[in-house]
Amino acid sequence: MHNPIIVILAAGLAGWLLGAVWYTALGKPWQRALGLNPDDCKGKPMPKTPPLLVAFLSACVMSAVLYQLLINLGVMGVAASAVAGATIGVGLLLTSILVNNLYQQRSFMLTVIDGGHWVLAVVIESVVISLLA
Repeated sequence: MHNPIIVILAAGLAGWLLGAVWYTALGKPWQRALGLNPDDCKGKPMPKTPPLLVAFLSACVMSAVLYQLLINLGVMGVAASAVAGATIGVGLLLTSILVNNLYQQRSFMLTVIDGGHWVLAVVIESVVISLLA
């Protein structure tokens, strides 16, 4: 028998770690998409503790919701959970980010970077849940 708390925390950690890797790799394009000059941002540390903690807690909340959805719908298996995660990510998260960024007149690249992160995070969290539940 699996422990739902461990499953949710593991999935949340996996999604959170993806964000760390994603934004480390795409930091400069992300800054440009925000209208910032990456050279001007050098030497200006971003606040770390509150955003990182909130990001981790949010990933855990997202994982808890995904856990309930996948379990209640009977979606198990790596392929099925990955498809479900991609469907949720694109259908709910990416579309929300797209609409917000359009109204805020943000660049399309920002939508691609942020939306891609959230879609992949939900896919990874869903797969981890499927593997551990």
